[in-house]
Amino acid sequence: MDRRENQIVAGAFMGLGLTNSGITNENDPVQAILIDKLETCREEILKIGALMGLSFTYAGSARADLLDVISPIILDPSNSTRL
Repeated sequence: MDRRENQIVAGAFMGLGLTNSGITNENDPVQAILIDKLETCREEILKIGALMGLSFTYAGSARADLLDVISPIILDPSNSTRL
């Protein structure tokens, strides 16, 4: 995930989420990595990749802590899903 091409990095975020879908770990490294990237990345495509990775990993888990992190980003009208 140290590439300069944003599309490759966003794809890596999504791939990380897909490969860890349904896997439980008490340390939760995927959450730590992707939430950190979500908070520190400035490019929209990287934020979308991190959001998708989190969505793939935790789909159906009903985790309120993730909802607290993701909701402000999704509900922010200044964010766009258009690239």
